[in-house]
Amino acid sequence: MKKTEKDEYDKTYGLFKFKRPLPSEIESAMGLVGESILFKKLISADYERFYDPIKIPEEGDWLMTHKEYGQTYNEYIQKDCIPVDPNHNVIYIHRFSSNDDLIKDELFQNLIILLEAFFTGMKVYLYDEGNTNYFNNNENMIENGDENNNENNNENNNENNNENNNENNIENNNENNNENNAENNNNQNNENNENKQSNESNEKMAINADQLLEKLKLEIPEDAYCLLGIIDNDLYTETLLPNGKRLIKATYGKKSIADRVSIFSLARFDPFFNFNGKIKNLSKEQRYKISLILLKRVCSAITREICYMFGMKNCTFMSCCMNGTNVAEFDNKQIELCPICLRKLITNIRANGEDIKTYRVKKPLIVYNRFVKMRDALDNFSGLYENELKWFNARIDFLKTLI
Repeated sequence: MKKTEKDEYDKTYGLFKFKRPLPSEIESAMGLVGESILFKKLISADYERFYDPIKIPEEGDWLMTHKEYGQTYNEYIQKDCIPVDPNHNVIYIHRFSSNDDLIKDELFQNLIILLEAFFTGMKVYLYDEGNTNYFNNNENMIENGDENNNENNNENNNENNNENNNENNIENNNENNNENNAENNNNQNNENNENKQSNESNEKMAINADQLLEKLKLEIPEDAYCLLGIIDNDLYTETLLPNGKRLIKATYGKKSIADRVSIFSLARFDPFFNFNGKIKNLSKEQRYKISLILLKRVCSAITREICYMFGMKNCTFMSCCMNGTNVAEFDNKQIELCPICLRKLITNIRANGEDIKTYRVKKPLIVYNRFVKMRDALDNFSGLYENELKWFNARIDFLKTLI
């Protein structure tokens, strides 16, 4: 490597001095020693031509403000892998429906098709508990969450509206609490406000992610590898501080990898998301275009969320679905895994209960077949993945020459 190139790689970025990996570090991270020649080729052949290097972080990007250590293949199989086994090999998607789903049924079915391709070898099922409308049957979870927020915000008001706590409170609840304080917390008004909230558009309700996660833990099917709950409404978590007060934070979701469950909110991926509800005066065509933007963000986010359940960590080697990402970065986010992360996923699924530390992929063509399935799945999204389809077709044509 020339000195000028080495100098470029030695540059650091962000608060935690992120440094892009050298090509030799990338190849080492693949850990392909011991695999068949064909498998090695299908995973990594000509990777520098097909896979972009990890993006140099800019102001506002994830890597400017987060410490990431990365995860090589060997690190994954030695300590982080959560193995698939024959008794737990189904990915369940629990869709909590609302009165105005951000993603409509047809687009949601395409999402399931994409997940089946992305996690080739796994079954992907929609989880149905016989309860089609979550909000009509779980009012206590919403109301209790609002009461908790009321208590937290009242404490903040008594302490001169401490800025740090107020930033983490959900703004809708702040507005309701200010009204309650101005009326001396009249009990009758509080009841009226709660009833009004339960009848308003669901975008205005924030749901307690902790309580919802506990609900999912009790519902996970016996054959599930993991259960992912997807909800339209904004989520928040509640933490008890050492001083006895409660800190409430808005969140995209929460997971319990040990229990194989995760809850994930679509709300903040909506281009029109705000704390006062979605803009309603949009034409059918406008809303459809917005739903496609949302769907592309959500596809990347959900595939990554499930990969976390496999024990995979944020990637720091190449442009990859597993790169740590802020919402603003999702519109340009890669939908596919880099060769390092792809090897982790395929090997874990194919091992299917065998010791992954010694397992070698017996049918390497699974790599080629997965690329074909991904291309076909993305072709269902009404031109949303035009550039990605060109990439998959080019990669497939290249891999054909190696088989």
